[in-house]
Amino acid sequence: MLAVRYAGKWNHSVKADTSKLQAVADAANAEVAKGKKSANASDWIFLIGLSLVVSAFSQVIGTSLNGALKSVGLGMFDKGTLTTVFVTILGLICALTPLGKLPAVEDLSNVYLYAVVSLLASTASVVDLLSAPMWVVYGVFILAVHVVLMFLLSKTFHWDLCMVSTASLANIGGAASAPIVASAYDPSYAGIGVLMGVLGAAVGNFFGLGAGAILHLMA
Repeated sequence: MLAVRYAGKWNHSVKADTSKLQAVADAANAEVAKGKKSANASDWIFLIGLSLVVSAFSQVIGTSLNGALKSVGLGMFDKGTLTTVFVTILGLICALTPLGKLPAVEDLSNVYLYAVVSLLASTASVVDLLSAPMWVVYGVFILAVHVVLMFLLSKTFHWDLCMVSTASLANIGGAASAPIVASAYDPSYAGIGVLMGVLGAAVGNFFGLGAGAILHLMA
């Protein structure tokens, strides 16, 4: 969010062309608005019930896959990781069906994501940073490298700051955080944030598994 004020300088420095981005934003917003419906109580009850069934089913699948992979020496992919991957694949498939157009899908997804993030954050302790201060240094170093790479790629391909910032966060927060960042630059970019968030969550999960496998081989 702090980078929004520097968007003009960034775009001028990398010679970014935002006309194409605006055209995509207009098309995405029109598509989202066309299929958007107001939800009622029955829609919410149906979606909550369906989500609980999918959650239970996904955990069973995750446990089964974990046992199968352990038998072939791939035990680093734990139950939680495999459950997340399965849910990602299932979500992408359902998004292409009439289920993806049900009212309140996006709202309920955001509520669940915020709940998961809050639960994960509640188990963390600031005191743990003091016991391993080098992790903070590593984090700052990674962020610095990330910003440098963003600038170099933007300079090469003439990407504007909104696009690279939204894409960066799309791989972390998915469809819940990416639209917020995109809207900070321009409210009409919310549709692009949704699309990039969905794609980022899917790509990020699978690339994360690949990186984990590579690190496991290097260990």
